[in-house]
Amino acid sequence: MSVLVESSDVLPLVDVEIAFASGSLQDPAGREGLALLTGHLMRRGPRGLSQQRFEDRLASLGARVSVQVSMRSTRIRATVLRRNLEPLLGLLADLVWRPALRARDFAKLKRQARAALIARLDDDESLAARCFREALFGEHPYARAQSGAADSLARIGLPEVESFYARHIARGAFLVGVAGDVTDTEAHRLVSTYFPTAKRHKRKDSIVPTTKTRSGRHVVIVDKPERAQTQLFIGTLGARTRDRNLFPLLVSNTVFGGTFSGLLMQEVRAARGWSYSAYSRLLHAKQREAWYMATAPASEYSADCAALQLSLLERWAERGIKKPQLSFAQRYLINSHCFDRDTPSKRMESRLDVELLGIPRSYVEKYDELVGRVRLRDANDATHARISTRDLSIVVVATATEVAGAFERLPGVKSLEVVPFDRG
Repeated sequence: MSVLVESSDVLPLVDVEIAFASGSLQDPAGREGLALLTGHLMRRGPRGLSQQRFEDRLASLGARVSVQVSMRSTRIRATVLRRNLEPLLGLLADLVWRPALRARDFAKLKRQARAALIARLDDDESLAARCFREALFGEHPYARAQSGAADSLARIGLPEVESFYARHIARGAFLVGVAGDVTDTEAHRLVSTYFPTAKRHKRKDSIVPTTKTRSGRHVVIVDKPERAQTQLFIGTLGARTRDRNLFPLLVSNTVFGGTFSGLLMQEVRAARGWSYSAYSRLLHAKQREAWYMATAPASEYSADCAALQLSLLERWAERGIKKPQLSFAQRYLINSHCFDRDTPSKRMESRLDVELLGIPRSYVEKYDELVGRVRLRDANDATHARISTRDLSIVVVATATEVAGAFERLPGVKSLEVVPFDRG
């Protein structure tokens, strides 16, 4: 166990985070959603306290607690008044090491999870994002929905949750971060009192297979009735976390679609008014993650918007960016980076990411230098090396009968598939 401390006496508050190196990547195939259910069931409270009594106890301490599950981690986060830090740590220790995992709470959580899946069908943007990851990553674990699907949730019982907890939480490696009105010495003393390190496995990096993309441009139409507005995602594989092209590509992508003045926003929104938002995102992980463009054009302009985006993508990959654009993007990234480190809890979060997710320490400590060091040739070479204009997944949530023909005629389309929006 490691304890990371960020001290600040500006406010009489303390943030605490217990972070485990296990998340939805550890979900067994066919039981997607297990890590999320486990985390949420733990949040219902420790043994000996009903959920209501647990909430009352938190309220009496002036504290709030949440659980976040991502692909690679489970994090229990809490904020508390300074004077109540020690009793909160005792409560969190019970929550982590003695969770109730009650059957009635589990049954309620499963009902809520199923209801959330149904409600999510009404959110076209989230639906498009999920289907895009499925189209891009296929059978790869990166395609898994953290919340699972109806059939995977049906396969998960309380014994699976108990097993996941025992293997990945009860004996898994963890880190503790403490930020705010607390000294380094005090934080270490309190954490070591309530979070012993004995009988725990060493942290192991998850074995993640290499991501691959299909050859050619492939269109998936998520068929939803009566769509006046569509949600459009176009993308390919981007970069790994430990990729020499990451920072050059980050700068280049900022020019293309990372700001309001970027080429994508100017051509799609400012010049044509086809979509209120138009942006591109570069993700990174242990293996190559997604790079994608996202827009929300009206149905009548959807295919034209896709064709324009493909043309802009080709221009960016072939011609690169210019020196003034490079300088602007570097200033923008450096100046905005301060907002990622302007509170003790944000600084603690960055340090936890380094230790938990294997992010190079230099990314946090020398971010400005790494961004400022990017040369024009580096940015353009990285774009050409990493962003494919040929191998693309194109996903649109739309009424298929209104857009299928136009999308099939897009340049270089190799296949077109229509899937129902509520396929499960």
